[in-house]
Amino acid sequence: MRILNYLNTQTYSVRSLSYLFVSSHLILLVMMTYTFPKIIKQIGSSPFDLCPLGYSTSTARSLLNNLNGQTIDLYLFPQLTLLDLLYPFLLALFLSSFLFRLFTLLKSKNKAKTILLIVPFLAMIFDYSENVCIILMITKLNEVSDSLIHLSSTFTILKGVFSSIAWIILLYYSIKWIRMQINYKKTKASPIKKGWL
Repeated sequence: MRILNYLNTQTYSVRSLSYLFVSSHLILLVMMTYTFPKIIKQIGSSPFDLCPLGYSTSTARSLLNNLNGQTIDLYLFPQLTLLDLLYPFLLALFLSSFLFRLFTLLKSKNKAKTILLIVPFLAMIFDYSENVCIILMITKLNEVSDSLIHLSSTFTILKGVFSSIAWIILLYYSIKWIRMQINYKKTKASPIKKGWL
């Protein structure tokens, strides 16, 4: 938790959050406009990473059977071992630090809410776990077990679930902060505060 607090305190400024948002989404843009389209063109459907509801063993084996050497190389690098290594961390740090900033502005930091700062990093961990499983599957096409496919599918689902939860938490506290600002401005503009009565 100390490491997380240190990271958040170093990156919760508006400038740092802007850098994290832009850098993470530039990487996402590269994936969505370059690597994923090339992979999709070869296999004829969405790759493992883009199946938020998971995949069955038959679907997974169909995807694996449609991979060729060139696509496997592209999937391994730069997709899995560069782009999808940087993106989950940068996004998790952005979400967690943004939430940390909101807690600071709302003056509502406590142990219970501090635990929420971990949620984006849980999504990151499941993303990395999914990546490991995909690497194992595409490098051992003839030795892929059903249990590995089920494990990979589970990690894919959990990645999506915790990513969604992180964004919902961020949205909730953003709305809470906006409402606080609106109430503050109303109070500041009231006749009593201005000494009109």
